[in-house]
Amino acid sequence: MDAASFRQCPTLPQTWAPLNCRPAIPTRGQRNTQKILGAVSLQKAQFAYRHQTEDFNRFTYQSFVHDVILPTYYRRGHRIYLMQDHASYHTQPEVWAWFKEERRRSEVFPLPKYSPEFNAPERLWHYTRRHATHNRFFETPDDLCASLFRTFGDIQEQPEKIEGLLEPFF
Repeated sequence: MDAASFRQCPTLPQTWAPLNCRPAIPTRGQRNTQKILGAVSLQKAQFAYRHQTEDFNRFTYQSFVHDVILPTYYRRGHRIYLMQDHASYHTQPEVWAWFKEERRRSEVFPLPKYSPEFNAPERLWHYTRRHATHNRFFETPDDLCASLFRTFGDIQEQPEKIEGLLEPFF
């Protein structure tokens, strides 16, 4: 599981273009950011997410685990193994106490510090930026959200699109 923010202002990654003719993408100069919490099951490439309207904190994180992750991935008699980075809200004592209460359904494993290459959702965020936000102009925040949600919907309906991204974790 992981969190990501996607900006409304355009991003220009490396691309092919005629020499000295860098592509130009219009911008509104707004600093609108859309926040997403996401998780992926490595066995089935099953992706679940939540669009956040408020900043990431321990309450939004616990709510995401309780309302999205557990209903999506938990099966009776089994446990969910959550790998998480060292975001400040992941390491708060209240969060660890809450996970201790949830131990029969989930177990948490912190990833090594500064190691996004071990966090599977990081690959999904890269895929999403490449397919939904790079080199695109978004007139409104709703346009950005529509592009993100369309890409997330494609991933959910066709998990084979991201299976190759998750191969290194097997």
